[in-house]
Amino acid sequence: MKKKIVHIISNLSIGGAQLLMFDILSNIQKEDDIDITLITIDSGFYIEKFKKAGIKVIDIKSKGLVNPSIFFRLKKILKEIQPDIVHTHLLKADFYGRLAAKKIKIPFIFSTCHNDSTVHTSSGLSGKNIFDKIDNWVIKDTNSYIVAISNKVREYLIQRAGDEIANRVKVIYNGVDIKKEEYILNKEEIKYFRASLGFGERDFIISVVGRLEEQKGHLRFLEAVKELIPELKLKIVFVGEGSRRDAIQNFIDVNQLSEYVVLAGFQPETQKYIEIADLVIVPSLWEGFGIVVCEGMIKNKIVLASNVGGIPEIIDDGVNGFLYNINDANQLKSKIIYIRENMESLDNIKFAAKEKIKLKFDIIKNSTEYKNLYLTCLANKHTD
Repeated sequence: MKKKIVHIISNLSIGGAQLLMFDILSNIQKEDDIDITLITIDSGFYIEKFKKAGIKVIDIKSKGLVNPSIFFRLKKILKEIQPDIVHTHLLKADFYGRLAAKKIKIPFIFSTCHNDSTVHTSSGLSGKNIFDKIDNWVIKDTNSYIVAISNKVREYLIQRAGDEIANRVKVIYNGVDIKKEEYILNKEEIKYFRASLGFGERDFIISVVGRLEEQKGHLRFLEAVKELIPELKLKIVFVGEGSRRDAIQNFIDVNQLSEYVVLAGFQPETQKYIEIADLVIVPSLWEGFGIVVCEGMIKNKIVLASNVGGIPEIIDDGVNGFLYNINDANQLKSKIIYIRENMESLDNIKFAAKEKIKLKFDIIKNSTEYKNLYLTCLANKHTD
């Protein structure tokens, strides 16, 4: 008999967690012994993507953070499905989903923690807000298992909730489809795509892929390199959309950087923006993992990223990429200059980067870890 697994997510809108879920569930869905249903609480852009992959999606279309109807609707749906496992993702799903699963006595409840802090003014292990305290209570009340997407996230969770949850927190890294090492653009297409963005064939292009939100650090990055951009004639493309767009555009206008910096907006397919780049920069202020780091490394690109969260678990500075301190503008600038001046001699960095992704961050291997985690728990239940 197939094991029934329900995943619940707060939305299927723009974001790395949603695309990661797609990759994981698509791989697990191929298994004959597992039946997957995905419940999204408040709709989202990617619903059709999941449906086209053959994943059952139930969209309850419930908006608002404080909305008790979410609990009752989830409880009703879960009671009808009677899953063996419920796995939740993101704030609302973690709260309402775990409580609903507990209410109808689902045997195993999992949640994935996607970040290493919720005190985001200066991300780190210290400090708790009200959501931390609520989540700590829900974890313990529902006896949930937690998947941390990096060791840094695991450390944060145990620091936040206490040592008693340590044996229920397992690290399963995010990953990428390593088939993405194959380019979707050929040389001529790269040339024309660069031109469509106003970039020349010989321009040094930096791609920054990520939502235009405070977390992703666009403004901090621009502030640090605003003099360097025209000096070195760097061309930068920001790929993503978000609440900081107007502030970023204003900074570009005020500092007369419009001929150098392009806001490409949300793009459902970001691979080509990495393929046209000479350098991929990830300037996040906090980051539980850093999926764009992997996306750049598998494409044989040099990646320069902020030394925060789980990113140092992917990049070994100077070995397979480069790290910089988010509070050290001079370090960021010097590393950009070094990379640009030494591009021809950095093939060893690119090779090491691709090899590490294949070894540790292959999404097919990491999806198998999820499946094995589920099946091990279910097997242990039957032997108790």
